[in-house]
Amino acid sequence: MRRNGITSNVRRKKRNRIKKREEYINDNLLKGRFDRKGKNEVWVTDTTEIKYGNSGHKARVHVVLDLYGRYALSYNISETETSSAVIDTFKRAFESEPDAHPMVHTDRGAAYCSMDFNNYLTENKCVHSMSHPGHPWENSPMERWWNDFKHIWMDHHPRPANLEELETLVQDAIDYFNRKRAYASKNGLTAEQFRNQAVSC
Repeated sequence: MRRNGITSNVRRKKRNRIKKREEYINDNLLKGRFDRKGKNEVWVTDTTEIKYGNSGHKARVHVVLDLYGRYALSYNISETETSSAVIDTFKRAFESEPDAHPMVHTDRGAAYCSMDFNNYLTENKCVHSMSHPGHPWENSPMERWWNDFKHIWMDHHPRPANLEELETLVQDAIDYFNRKRAYASKNGLTAEQFRNQAVSC
């Protein structure tokens, strides 16, 4: 519209053409019952950021932990936290435990809320339990494992120069916490020794 030399620009509201992302949300079904009687009853998982190289490159390290003995079943390293990276981590866990159908406990990160990941869990007959937002203690065994991983292992090794060195360092960490570190809470056994005494669920 032009009147008396005044131009009026009326902006039309743009429609949001981005489809709303489908996501899966569930309650905390685990409810702090972290002490398990057998292996493969409950798996917990999470991801953490690790830096490598002089320029401070970042990678995401994913781990699946069996609550029985706090045994690390699998890990994966990716550039970002995606549903495909999380699924790949679980594929590795199921390769070592193909008959397992555990409850899986996670936080509510986007990758864990994705339909791709939850469809994958359904295909493997797993129930998905989720921590409430801002409640990290609802996955405290995983948080504690990450704390040990960073302060007992990563802080006592030089920063990896590249992704290959990071991969080796994470592999060695998994081996250390599973097979070499003895725990008073496990009667002086390693996580692997403790796990090997268990009867599968």
